[in-house]
Amino acid sequence: MIRLVYVSLATKPLEEKELLQLLGTCRSNNTEQGITGQMIYTEGTFMQVLEGPQAAVDATFARIKKDTRHHNITLIERVNIDERQFSEWSMGFKSLTREQMQDIEGFNYHLEDDVKGKAGPYANQLFVSELMKFVKNQYVSEMSREVLTLKRNDKSLMGYLNNMVRYIVMALAVLMAFVVLCGVVLIAIELYATLRDSPQTLLSISGITSTFASFLAVLIAIDIFINISLYVRQHVIAVRLVVATALMAVARKIIVLDFAGIEPIQVLAMAAIVAALGFSYYFLSRLKSDQVVEHD
Repeated sequence: MIRLVYVSLATKPLEEKELLQLLGTCRSNNTEQGITGQMIYTEGTFMQVLEGPQAAVDATFARIKKDTRHHNITLIERVNIDERQFSEWSMGFKSLTREQMQDIEGFNYHLEDDVKGKAGPYANQLFVSELMKFVKNQYVSEMSREVLTLKRNDKSLMGYLNNMVRYIVMALAVLMAFVVLCGVVLIAIELYATLRDSPQTLLSISGITSTFASFLAVLIAIDIFINISLYVRQHVIAVRLVVATALMAVARKIIVLDFAGIEPIQVLAMAAIVAALGFSYYFLSRLKSDQVVEHD
């Protein structure tokens, strides 16, 4: 997988309708090819980043270079990557005027040159990369604030229900934090009592197993708390973390299980559960780093 960044100059100033038409074509083609990225248009200058399978990105860039709507195409960056920066967008887009660029702290000094006749500061790799990140982060931040404001100001029945659920989840977070605290205190008391009365017990198989199981129980509670806090702050459920928590819970059960009293078929069933959860976690991890399906 690679990331490719280029800048170019529009052959003629593009109207909003033309830009939207271009954006629609880009998004359609990129979705088919498993490509993600972002485009910025400012004062007749295009800046675009493409991420995805090497063959697909190179083929797309070759097609872009033949487009007569722009010229002076300058390749800024082409690097191998393990993770996408713009995995959420088939093609994010932002149109900026010269005045808007001047309002962006740290970028206004680059506008002293006339970009109509040359790529100018936009050919600077660091400048383009940082501007892309800034626009992306600004968009995500604005969307988060807008969604949160809309939810809090929603006076409909669903709005009240959503707020009620939010407060319930916050209460669960407080209770789960209390559970974690109690778990840590109980482990500390148990370890202190064991070290005081029979420290050699900690070195036995049963002692190690019991201590390990206690630690895992607290870690499971912490994972659940993190899931709850993520839901409160971002209104999302971290599926990968849920799977990891389930895997840890099953592993803890297996660790403390007395295998002398169970049937072989039960052992095979537990092994199948662990394998399924492990594969799910691996698949979700790969999906996180490459959320768009790659096509050969």
